[in-house]
Amino acid sequence: MQSFLPLCSFRLREVILVIAAMMPAFLSGCGVGYTIVKSEAKLDRLSVPMTKAQVLQEIGRPDRIIRDDGRMLVWEYSLTSRKQWLYEIAYCPISILFGGCIFYPFTNFASDQREYPHHVVLVDDELCAWGPPSAILQRRRVCITAGMISTRYGRGVRPEPVVTGNGPINRDTIDQYRTMAVMLFKDADGAPGTGSRVAGIVTNLMLDLDVHIVERSKLDDVLKEQVIQLTHADDTDALEVGKLIGAQAIIVGEVQQWERREQERTHSVSLTLRMIDVETGLLLFSGQGHLTDPTTDDPEGSARLIVHRMLARFGAQTGLLGSGHIGVSWELQGDDVSRFYVVKELRNGMPAEKAGLKVGDRVMACNGAPLFDARTERDAKRFCQVEAGQVLQLNVRRADQLLVIAVTAEKRPGL
Repeated sequence: MQSFLPLCSFRLREVILVIAAMMPAFLSGCGVGYTIVKSEAKLDRLSVPMTKAQVLQEIGRPDRIIRDDGRMLVWEYSLTSRKQWLYEIAYCPISILFGGCIFYPFTNFASDQREYPHHVVLVDDELCAWGPPSAILQRRRVCITAGMISTRYGRGVRPEPVVTGNGPINRDTIDQYRTMAVMLFKDADGAPGTGSRVAGIVTNLMLDLDVHIVERSKLDDVLKEQVIQLTHADDTDALEVGKLIGAQAIIVGEVQQWERREQERTHSVSLTLRMIDVETGLLLFSGQGHLTDPTTDDPEGSARLIVHRMLARFGAQTGLLGSGHIGVSWELQGDDVSRFYVVKELRNGMPAEKAGLKVGDRVMACNGAPLFDARTERDAKRFCQVEAGQVLQLNVRRADQLLVIAVTAEKRPGL
């Protein structure tokens, strides 16, 4: 027994020495672990829209409250850089002398890394912006404005443009104008290049309506041959060019206003467009729109919205669009044996998603009309057109399943 006690004592001392030797290695994880927990990478979990409760759930409580006026909250988090943990490991052999690997932030005796402030901005308990203070200082001002705008226009919704659009073209006459040409629009004063940008937007949206648009290169060749500078010649010259390139109608227009106020991050856009029969000179459709948006300094986005709303009126008037929409983006595919729409994208909260349609579904028929019977993409779109408030019945193939999904359309914006 007496010989056993010294042996136990020896073993205990040996265990203690081993633990003591390994202790720095165990504790060295403290500094590394701290920097991982406090890394600015945690902000990557944030996204808009997100509520105050969701922000707290994702990144925890702030280290300091910078502002709380009842509407706007500015929280401060002291965070390390994304690669700080690498510095902790690299400098551990040196900083262990100061306890750095064990007690953060003593590692900073050997490293120049520090914790930096990051701000998270919420308006009316909804996330608006986040990042280093200097990077989001301007954005904070926009958050204040956005809060006022959301109260006026509905939370999270940009203001709608004021748009008009009408003319004699209709369902019966649209097929006479299979090919159109979009001329360069007139630039806004003091904003060179805006006319070509808007003309490009018009071209893309007209193509979405399955109207054949003369290629820009072909139009440019004709202009060079005729020595016409349509930067903006009058309608007579434009009509002549339209005839030369084989278009039945031309689209001309003018950007009347394109003002960008970067300091306040606001802008105003105003534009007009006209669609003219090249043979008769008859005005087929005329539209104009204006938008002042105090929530962003992106005039091109507003121009696209204005054109979209004008051409939505044109599409509904000519039967190229229904007055309703279900929030789906699909692509016509198939061959002589089978033809169908493949669902590419669904908008969150829209009727198609709510009804259970899924990305990848194949829509074989709309309201009992098989898409195989569609001779053109325009025919297929007409099969699947729906008016606001009406039910669109979709025959869907999903893997080996055959489904019938009924979707009630919402009113198309701008109509």
